[in-house]
Amino acid sequence: MKDIPLVGYADKFSLEPDEKINFKVSSKSTKPYSAKLIKVISGDPNPEGPGLIEEHLEADFNGLHPSIKKDIQTGSHIEVDTKSSLKDLKSFTFGATIWPTVPNKYPQTIISNFDSSSNSGITIEIGPRGLRAQVGDGSKDEPLLELNSPLSERRWYHVWVSFDETSRSLRVGQIPVFNDFDLDGVRLTEILINRRPQFNPKQPLLIAAHREDKAVNHFNGKIERPFILNFSANQEIILDIATGNSNSGVIAAWDFSQRIGDNKVNDLGPTNLIGKIVNLPTQAVKSSKWDGTEFDWRKKPAHYAAIHFHEDDLYDCAWDTDFSFTVPTNLRSGIYAAKLIDEQDNEEMIPFFVTAKQGKPQSRICVLIPSFTYTVYANIARGNTNKKMLERIKEWSASPWTTDNFPQFGLSTYNYHSDGSGISSSSRRRPILTMRSNVISYPGVPGSGCRHFPADSHLWYWLTTKGYEFDVITDDELHKYGLAAIEKYSVLLTCSHPEYHTPQSLNALQEYTNTGGHLMYLGGNGFYWKVAVSDVWPDVVEIRRGEGGIRAWASEPGEYYNAFDGEYGGLWRRNGRAPQVLAGVGFTSQGDHYGAPYRRTPESYSNEWAWVFEGITEEIIGDFGLSGGGAAGFELDRADTMLGTPLNAVTLASSEGHDDSFVLVPEDILTHHNTWPHKPIKELIRADIVYFETAKGGGVFSVGSITFCGSLPHNNCENNISKMVENVIRKFLSN
Repeated sequence: MKDIPLVGYADKFSLEPDEKINFKVSSKSTKPYSAKLIKVISGDPNPEGPGLIEEHLEADFNGLHPSIKKDIQTGSHIEVDTKSSLKDLKSFTFGATIWPTVPNKYPQTIISNFDSSSNSGITIEIGPRGLRAQVGDGSKDEPLLELNSPLSERRWYHVWVSFDETSRSLRVGQIPVFNDFDLDGVRLTEILINRRPQFNPKQPLLIAAHREDKAVNHFNGKIERPFILNFSANQEIILDIATGNSNSGVIAAWDFSQRIGDNKVNDLGPTNLIGKIVNLPTQAVKSSKWDGTEFDWRKKPAHYAAIHFHEDDLYDCAWDTDFSFTVPTNLRSGIYAAKLIDEQDNEEMIPFFVTAKQGKPQSRICVLIPSFTYTVYANIARGNTNKKMLERIKEWSASPWTTDNFPQFGLSTYNYHSDGSGISSSSRRRPILTMRSNVISYPGVPGSGCRHFPADSHLWYWLTTKGYEFDVITDDELHKYGLAAIEKYSVLLTCSHPEYHTPQSLNALQEYTNTGGHLMYLGGNGFYWKVAVSDVWPDVVEIRRGEGGIRAWASEPGEYYNAFDGEYGGLWRRNGRAPQVLAGVGFTSQGDHYGAPYRRTPESYSNEWAWVFEGITEEIIGDFGLSGGGAAGFELDRADTMLGTPLNAVTLASSEGHDDSFVLVPEDILTHHNTWPHKPIKELIRADIVYFETAKGGGVFSVGSITFCGSLPHNNCENNISKMVENVIRKFLSN
């Protein structure tokens, strides 16, 4: 796999003045690279728009920094300090219950503390010929025993390796947990070895990987209740231990039903060999006892006593810090980055967001940065780095580092692990190639084909060009501080796609509008999925894609509850809080990255709403833009009082003319004849611009389209979409 010549990340997304951010950089160059502080004004490389606009600023880290090439360690596992508990082991049994997802890939380690330097210890692994074990006795001999009985994919097995010192017999065995007619029964084999295996007390024991210079041979699939016994057990005893019916002779038995969501696992043995979880495998997954009687792991944790490991899991690159920056007290809130350039003109930028001091706004207007959504989409591989994409990248001098071609930093929760399971968590402790200026997401479409960070810069550029001072806040501050993070702002604007929210961040927004705040939802498919974060795994967002919704993959039945907070995940609509409750509109349709215009409704011509359209004479608005060529596109939201749109809401405009790529969201489809709202599908495929007033003088203005902000910069920001947004901001500021 090719390396990116210059790449990095920071230890936080957002911070206040007087706080410090640390930058971690990998550079292949033999010469120093330069770093400088910039303020991001526009991040869209399209030459038909404003282009890339950056303001260079003074900072103590500006200048040259030594190049250091840094490695990454992917693959999840558990590491255990055995505290010399295996040093004098004579007879023994190692075992576990497993659910392999790629059993034909070889080798994949279940348990290992084999030390190559001393030829001691044991490795238990699987591959195309089933279970095998290798032991070391301190000599050059490394006996290897293999069952030659392939394991089936996604089936539960008890597996074990035992050694009897008296008979010098080394045995391996596997048996399906369930007596399924299409699986082989018990499989056993044994050999006699000359010497007793030895164990290096300094060698850590790994579950789901093997230790060389680094962890290798990672297991793909679920492991449940790995254990070590101080005697050579027969099959009956092994099954009693594996199923938790006995702890006789246990040196260690790790119970994954305890501490679900934590970064450690408990040992039920006498020496309390607690394991450390590395690289965030998936917890709160079904184990062999799950029978469908309970979907909430908190109520039957014994049914969720497994962990799903993946060879491509990545939580933390753990790179050393190369330089730091303490935000000056007088630096204004905004979008900033450390911009890096090496001697071959390779460029990198590491964005971060500077908020105002908590409770001390610098402006009346605040832009909500969708940091949870940025994280969930981090390093999305869209599979579209084709000829058109490469041509556009070259023509616009856009970033060439697509995650289709450079997936080594882990992909997004819109992608799959290498074993075919959906990625359910995303970390910021790694380079995020997609959260940059100058990144294209879709080739061959009208406009720029940008998404997320560069697409959101359309709004930042427009505000700057129009002379509005604004602060920024991220989802993280909403989650941490609640309403206090935003209550002093007169107007709160979203970016193009605020899709993912925790209960805390969504509550903060609802309380803001309920207490007189003015919300401008300038995007589409917002407030759609419920996510979780954790103090134990900082900088990670977890998503369970269960029971409905447009989604890249589906959670397994019974795995709809988050590991981080134990709450039922999935759609906010399934949790009784459809987006219409907060914003007046909610996700209704998705299509290709094409935009269409809105047509004003008859209600919009009422004198009551004349202020919204002051200076606008056209009936058709937004038939232009840098995102899809129109203000209403890609993902659309509609008003629906059945889902919570307030009864006093007025629909001022609705989109029309969407092509056949646009489909209705699955949660609104009942049969091939009927929809949940009992209306024709064509009528439901639209974006609505909605306005309503809330208690205590507040108000909400929503546009229901991801491509909307792309229309703001059109014609040097002089257009009917721009004018409408100006009118609403003026109204909200006057309140």
